[in-house]
Amino acid sequence: MALKQISVPDVGEAEGIELVEVLVAAGDVVKQNQSLVVLESDKASVELPAAFDGVVVAVLMTPGMTVKEGDVLLTIETSASAGVTAGESMPESAAGVSGPDADVIDPPRSEAYPGSELPQAVEQGSGAPKTPDDAPVAVSGAVKSQTVAVFIPDLGQIDDAEVIEVHCQVGDEVAANQVLMLLESDKASMEIVASSTGLVASIDLNVGDQVTGGEVAVRLTVTSGDAVALNEATPLLSKTPPKSSTPAPIGPSEEIAQPFAEDGMRLGQVPNTPRQNKGSSAPVRGFESGQAVHAGPAVRKLAREFGVALSMVQGSGPSQRILKEDVQQFVKARLTQPVQGVREGPRQKPLPDFSQFGEVVFEPLSRIRRVSAKNLEHSWQTIPQVTHFDEADITDLETFRAGLNEVLAPGDIKISPLAFVMKAVIQALKKYPRFNASIDPEYEHWVVKRFYNIGIAVETPNGLVVPNVKSADLQSIAALARSAAELAELARNKKLLPGQMQGTTFTISSLGGIGGTGFTPIVNGPEVAILGVARTQVLPRYVEGALEPRKILPLALSYDHRAIDGAEAARFMVELSRQLSDVRLLAV
Repeated sequence: MALKQISVPDVGEAEGIELVEVLVAAGDVVKQNQSLVVLESDKASVELPAAFDGVVVAVLMTPGMTVKEGDVLLTIETSASAGVTAGESMPESAAGVSGPDADVIDPPRSEAYPGSELPQAVEQGSGAPKTPDDAPVAVSGAVKSQTVAVFIPDLGQIDDAEVIEVHCQVGDEVAANQVLMLLESDKASMEIVASSTGLVASIDLNVGDQVTGGEVAVRLTVTSGDAVALNEATPLLSKTPPKSSTPAPIGPSEEIAQPFAEDGMRLGQVPNTPRQNKGSSAPVRGFESGQAVHAGPAVRKLAREFGVALSMVQGSGPSQRILKEDVQQFVKARLTQPVQGVREGPRQKPLPDFSQFGEVVFEPLSRIRRVSAKNLEHSWQTIPQVTHFDEADITDLETFRAGLNEVLAPGDIKISPLAFVMKAVIQALKKYPRFNASIDPEYEHWVVKRFYNIGIAVETPNGLVVPNVKSADLQSIAALARSAAELAELARNKKLLPGQMQGTTFTISSLGGIGGTGFTPIVNGPEVAILGVARTQVLPRYVEGALEPRKILPLALSYDHRAIDGAEAARFMVELSRQLSDVRLLAV
């Protein structure tokens, strides 16, 4: 028996080849010329046939993945005699190498199969001694090295991120958890680390590439001396996935790397299969029908150009596959519908040529700052925002806070005023839940959240980011201070995960450590309010008829006037000030 690989053939000038469908599963018996997979480019779809009879051992790619020439799609176990076409001999370099250390060598292209019509078949260990087909074959130490792919993890709700730094080169020796790449999205930065020690075999992504999660970032060559039993259907590249109607997962040789924290612990669970690439034809759940959406890359590109959500389009092709005509018909139908409430925003005027007045330097904006600018502009143009100003007397609170910090153990995180503000905000949100809600864009209902994820604005060299403290209502004041400090540190070191940026219900922007007597924060939709906190000032105030110096905290609540009335905002601020002025209320 021989183990062979089916690879993507020469595809000529075609780009963006996508694995649309896998027609076989592990354990299937295939015949010569039987179709194995369907590949699709922006110009055509092609079925890839088998060049020989055999049994599918493992499927190494899943539908929706983008592939290129030479990528291994699956492995097939076949008789050794089927490895060489009649009249074709193996090269001397292959015939003269045997044993477990033999390299995998591409056979010469047969004249009978020119071009890209048939897959490439590679026989592994062709010089090894022959054994009967029914005899157990155990190759001790046959796997001297294996290719490990480091994938971009699932980015959650982030549409795309950009590779901004590559910290390795082909041939470099890297250690486990060593940083290989740095990604940056509109919300956070993320380090991609090596899943194990090895040599960099290839770098699949470059600086400036856009990723959505699931792409191969780097391939590592990892040495291994584990024994492999071929007759147990365990190929040299992957364990055999169970026979199933669902796409086969990537085996252990294509391990998925997850981001690591500084202590080496994994920060999040990454699915066993990479996330589908943007523009893939893998099934995606539709919003209306609940059915899967099938469409090729050309159709998805057309849909993106028109701004059409494919989940809303009814496919007319086989298996409800969406065709270009379906997208065009959908756009035509929408254009005939009356448009309500649509208004064009103000256009930006081009900048004058400042170089005529003196020397100028162009400094590129970071991705975070670029996207933040667009989001803030959109919020300012679409949300009718009002800001309500108030103040809180925190003299007693500051005395209490100073006493707490004095009894903390050495090394403990100091409790900042922000922790008390967060606690007071949560108490006020519970009393006025509409500040912890979102309003339906069609103005038909509220979406009231029964959880409290408090966002905190953090300044970083690349711009402002807003991670949030999850389930903040379940944490003590000391725990809130610790959570806020940890998130701020992660943000400044570009180690925030996408999940730490998502699901915010209410945001606090504090400039207390810098200065200012007040400012107008911008509401970040779909939230309906945001609290701005300025620097504490010592001001004269009357207390029981006597003028005393008091510590006064300026507060500014910006709110969406579509969702919140002025009277509601005033009551919210009165409650918040009351909570901060009497520290005993925060214990309730």
